[in-house]
Amino acid sequence: MSIIRLQEGNCQNCYKCIRGCPIKAIEFKDGRAAVIEEDCILCGRCVKNCPQNAKYVVSELDRVKRLLAGEKPVYVTVAPSWSGYWGTTDFGRLTAALKSLGFQGVEETAIGAYEVSKEYAALMEKGEMRNVIVTACSSLVSLVEKHYPKLIPALAPVSSPMMAHARMMRESYGDIKVVFIGPCFSKKSEAADPLAGGLVDNVLTFDELDQWIAEEDLSLDGEDSSAPGVAHPIARLYPTPCGIVKTIAPEALTNYRTVTVDGFDRCLDLLDAMEHDNLTGLFVEANICAGSCLGGPVMRLKRKNPVVAQGFVSEQRQERDDRVPESCRQELFHPRVFANRAPRYDMPTEEQIAKILAKTGKFTKEQELNCGSCGYASCREKAIAVYQGKADINMCLPFFRERAENLSNTVLSNSPNAIFALDGDLLIQDMNPMAETMFGLTRKDALGLPLDLYLKDLDFEAARKEQRPAVTKAEYEDLGKIAEQTVVYVKEHNMYVAFVKDITQETRDEAEMEALRRHTVETAQQVIDKQMRVAQEIASLLGETTAETKVALTKLKKSMAENAGE
Repeated sequence: MSIIRLQEGNCQNCYKCIRGCPIKAIEFKDGRAAVIEEDCILCGRCVKNCPQNAKYVVSELDRVKRLLAGEKPVYVTVAPSWSGYWGTTDFGRLTAALKSLGFQGVEETAIGAYEVSKEYAALMEKGEMRNVIVTACSSLVSLVEKHYPKLIPALAPVSSPMMAHARMMRESYGDIKVVFIGPCFSKKSEAADPLAGGLVDNVLTFDELDQWIAEEDLSLDGEDSSAPGVAHPIARLYPTPCGIVKTIAPEALTNYRTVTVDGFDRCLDLLDAMEHDNLTGLFVEANICAGSCLGGPVMRLKRKNPVVAQGFVSEQRQERDDRVPESCRQELFHPRVFANRAPRYDMPTEEQIAKILAKTGKFTKEQELNCGSCGYASCREKAIAVYQGKADINMCLPFFRERAENLSNTVLSNSPNAIFALDGDLLIQDMNPMAETMFGLTRKDALGLPLDLYLKDLDFEAARKEQRPAVTKAEYEDLGKIAEQTVVYVKEHNMYVAFVKDITQETRDEAEMEALRRHTVETAQQVIDKQMRVAQEIASLLGETTAETKVALTKLKKSMAENAGE
């Protein structure tokens, strides 16, 4: 299940998440960005960098509530950066709130961290590992497993403080459930990974706990006199830069040179050097987040300054017995196992890369701008991502902007209509060649002048108020032209576009056709009238002839009848 997800409706295709991800664990397909789980190390950069809040981390709050509703008691291990997040050194205020939410017990992860430091010291005293990379930062572990698998042998086979403390709590309190609370997204993945120990049931971030406390109308103003302390509070330095090294006795460091780095880019530089420069004898404390855990993703999202937060980290000793039961020690530091989780992608040939580059108008090296607007450092890197299905060919903004501009310019330059672009004050901002020809203007002279110096009867008010094209007709006697004028209001930019179509010939042709139609009708009427007259004359003549014939026939009939009587 993906831990970082996308709210598709919020994504504006700005590629900022891709630009901000050093390992390019973001794919862009079907018009949206999504995290590539196989590549992602859950550093949280994409969540923080997204200006539209399109990415979010799956909350485990409901699962934790279900744990509390179960039959087994639930205990909490709290990352030592709690003091920097809430700006207090009073752990009792936090335990009081957590117990009010239903947790049976609350302890600091620093208890487990101290035992982990002892294991690091033991590893260095043995001196058997070529290099030792601290494994407290789960994002750093993921980075090595997924992107630097050759360095997996250098990962210290030691549980993280979270898992170490969870095992200690289970040993001390029996059949319980354990919840970790901290500033890190990647701990959610570590808790779900059986290779990491599988001893933490759920992980909440500090801000999830804040949300829960607010929902229950609680605060951190309470007191808990029974709040446990930490026998070795130096372990509270774990979330600070160089904090882990400070918890290890100096004599244990003699076999190795300590190297401490924090911040994604510096971690990449160090791992690159370790992979390619044959470095040996290093004890490496590396943290993906700048400022170490005090600069973790939740700390950054909530604008917690790592420098200010460090001021709340306390080394004050408190009365507590942190002795680990022998049975637990035997299990606690059973060698941690790591895996090669590097994703496998096919690499394109040079010919395939060239074909992909050609689709965005890049046929030579000089045409490869390497502007980074797509999120990738170079056009070639983006072409490889396209081949691997991570990127969309249409992500090349300069190419498609240039193509759109060329298309637009072609349309404007060859349009049979005059086109004017105006600002909100109806001053001419641009015009096409046909506008110059139709109105006898020059672009240079007309720019910045009011449009009504040249055009009349345009309905700008209707276009703006009714948000629809406003069409009018105007006659320019001095130019001998008649024009159909359409005004469009562009609300987003408070601009107008006026389209002027020369309909002089069309109007003349229409007038001629109208005259022809009238003449035709008149002619037809004349023909009809004449035909009616002829018909009437013929009818009259036929009537007279018929009458005369009737008289003659009647006489003939009578004469014949008389003759027959004789």
